Amino acid sequence: MIRKTGCATAQILALLCTSRMGLFETCQIPQANYLGAFADGCTPVTAEPAATSTTAVWQPTAGSSWQIVLEYPLNSTSYDAPVYDIDMFDNPISTIEELHNLGRKVICYFSAGSYEDWRPDAKNFTKSDYGDALDGWPGEYWVNTKSENVRNIMTARLQLAKSKGCDGVDPDNVDAYNNKNGLGLTKADAVDYVTFLANGATALGMSVGLKNAGEIINNVLPLMQWSVNEQCEQYDECDTFQPFIENGKPVFHIEYPDSAPNVTPAQKATYCDDKTVAGFSTILKDMDLSDWIDAC
Repeated sequence: MIRKTGCATAQILALLCTSRMGLFETCQIPQANYLGAFADGCTPVTAEPAATSTTAVWQPTAGSSWQIVLEYPLNSTSYDAPVYDIDMFDNPISTIEELHNLGRKVICYFSAGSYEDWRPDAKNFTKSDYGDALDGWPGEYWVNTKSENVRNIMTARLQLAKSKGCDGVDPDNVDAYNNKNGLGLTKADAVDYVTFLANGATALGMSVGLKNAGEIINNVLPLMQWSVNEQCEQYDECDTFQPFIENGKPVFHIEYPDSAPNVTPAQKATYCDDKTVAGFSTILKDMDLSDWIDAC
């Protein structure tokens, strides 16, 4: 469980400490201890009111070009795109500041629906929080998104994203209902959890997108600023994501050619000329999501 601090519970403190880049100074929390869910003995010296769900957040336009790199910390900002999606944990504030100085917006990725045993806050999960393993992803397990402890951890992650200056968040693995999750999680549970994440992000002034989870689009579209979709062409489901485009919101779309990074013009055309992705921000990537990219 997220432990109590000397000044408040971590959840209460998270609501108080909402300055954009000054979280650790405002709350006197050493950054190294933040991921332990907040250091013992914290004494907040100021308290800013939490933003409300009506706070204006960044809304990218449909068709915006983008780059996503998750395999390792971003090591090059040379790719010319106004939107970058990068790992929240792996990238320091300086990387986000560099992207901002180049006029780019930064989406910070984290897994909201799974336990990953290598993350710095992994110790805050309990055995009862997670269920079956994610197929093909060693060390990763579906988590019980109804768990108060899991939601407290995700609140802390949203606070970390805010403190780093992320413009938006990309919470992954919210579609447990489509997988053997071992926890009995349903679409209704996903709608409730995505709503929780969206409210938490926008209350901190950050945008939020829906990762895959096409079956719940109609339930959560008003709360989302974009979609991040993987492989809708491969699975013949791109029409499902068109409501984002119809509402002026981008679909940041990835396909993973088997031959990547060696993709011929003819192969690229099969993805980029597909009418079902009209208006999407389609890129071709390798499955590891390195910095290699071939955009439509």
